[in-house]
Amino acid sequence: MIQHQNEQITWFQFESLRMRSDLVTHGVFGRYGGVSSAPYHTLNAGPTTQDDPAARAENYRRIRATLPGQPVLVGTRPLQGSSVREVTAQDIDWRAPAANILPEGCDAFITQVRGIGLFWAVADCAVVMLVDPVHRAIGLTHAGWRGTQGAIVRNTLEMMRERYATKPSDLLAAIAPSIGPCCYEVDAPVRQAFEANAFVRKTARFLTVNVQEESGIERESLRLDLAASNHAQLVELGIPDQHITVSDLCPGSRTDLFFSHRMEGGHTGRFAVVLGLV
Repeated sequence: MIQHQNEQITWFQFESLRMRSDLVTHGVFGRYGGVSSAPYHTLNAGPTTQDDPAARAENYRRIRATLPGQPVLVGTRPLQGSSVREVTAQDIDWRAPAANILPEGCDAFITQVRGIGLFWAVADCAVVMLVDPVHRAIGLTHAGWRGTQGAIVRNTLEMMRERYATKPSDLLAAIAPSIGPCCYEVDAPVRQAFEANAFVRKTARFLTVNVQEESGIERESLRLDLAASNHAQLVELGIPDQHITVSDLCPGSRTDLFFSHRMEGGHTGRFAVVLGLV
């Protein structure tokens, strides 16, 4: 990813999507450059956090001002499932000074509305950006382990096909920074949940590593690679591998750049991942 600096804000772009700036605007925002107080310091974008609403609104304003095209931000709370919502012009308050936070919640957005920036606020979960340059449509999915196990990217592609006639072979995709197997230990019930469905079983990327406890005892640790699992799902769904870009940054090991729910004990902010049509 390409790193940018705007005053105190550090943010990132994928070169593959930046080359399509005629079609989309996008950005992955770091944790600093906002006004939120600890434990959300400072550029917290999480609509469900207990942050001061005024601070969060100022953070949204700064994110919007930083993004090329300054799109109207549209977000919601994730349901940690596999539901997809189409965002239409009727859903948008175009005069909103901060962000449009849709009340119902979902796990993925799709839209053909220009001038808005769909966003998810995360602190470990994978966010998958989908761009259909043929039909000028986008999708943005929130994929934690439950969304990945529920094949949220498959549901998103299916709705894009139904609504916009999207073909996987036309899509560009990018997976934002998500917690990697270096930091993401899971238990046996999580692995068993992936076994229940043939598609997610085939595309799941688990590995076992040896770790040493403070006591000096060595044990096996089961890890889940969210980015690799979603990457595998995208390829299985027909998106050419050369059309997919995956960030190699892990929030868990880079808390100097991003919020990490897992590594910060659950008391932290959420960083914004934004995708919009221009």
